[in-house]
Amino acid sequence: MKGESMHLSDRFTSGIVPIMAVSVLALYIGLVLYMAIEAWPALIHMSWTDIVTGTVWKPMAQSPVLGLAYIISASLYVSLLSLIWALPLGIGTSVGLSLGVSPRIRQFCLSTIDMIAGIPSVIVGFIGLAVVVPAIQSMFSLSTGESILSASLVLAFMVLPYIVTHCTESIETYRQRYEEAALGLGISPWHTMKAIVLPSAKGSIILSSVLAFSRAMGETMAVMMVVGNAPILPNLLGKAEPIPSLIALEMGSVEYNSLHYSGLYVAALVLLLILILTNILVYMYSWKTRKDGHHEVI
Repeated sequence: MKGESMHLSDRFTSGIVPIMAVSVLALYIGLVLYMAIEAWPALIHMSWTDIVTGTVWKPMAQSPVLGLAYIISASLYVSLLSLIWALPLGIGTSVGLSLGVSPRIRQFCLSTIDMIAGIPSVIVGFIGLAVVVPAIQSMFSLSTGESILSASLVLAFMVLPYIVTHCTESIETYRQRYEEAALGLGISPWHTMKAIVLPSAKGSIILSSVLAFSRAMGETMAVMMVVGNAPILPNLLGKAEPIPSLIALEMGSVEYNSLHYSGLYVAALVLLLILILTNILVYMYSWKTRKDGHHEVI
């Protein structure tokens, strides 16, 4: 009787899991299709190429123009720059937590970092507006500190916990796997980390970078509070307007089903496609490494 019950449970699980997987996939496909339908009027008004490469965003003009090039550039600029700040610090912190502290202290630090990740973005943005923006303004003698640089620093603080948590877990796994054998060969822990552990954890580090990039690309409130929100050519010490900020600022006041409304859906669709493409590239890399015989845990 017990064996029959377990058999029925296994059959139920094997039947329901594929249905759930297909449902999730259908949900994502439906989301993309819905956004494409809402964006269609703007794509009829201007070609996809003109929207993506256009540099003027004037949806309320007599002849609306929906150029997103500067806005897309601002999103990529802020997100990639935040990774430049956060990734070395995150990997260094992970290495230090793995080698430099006891397991109890490591766990305490990781728990604290997880708590930092839960700070609401509006609070991080407020701190950035009160601390980072004036500091940048004073340091570079600017008329305002609202800039790409300020936004990237605030964003780096927000994505750092994701990098540290994921990298520490991966690095610690590989360290435990190789350290005993390395010590038996007389190799120091630091050399083992540099020569064996970090190269082995490369795949996980790449994944953590992609997760951080996705988080950075989608961040709205904190960036919106410190970036200046001007749809102009992005400059390190100048104002800019990333895609999430554009949507958050304008969607609430836009006329429903207007060309402006449709243009904002185009911007959202571009953001979604960038993130999808990024994840596809990561999984292609993962597939290639497995095919070549490198068993990196991604």
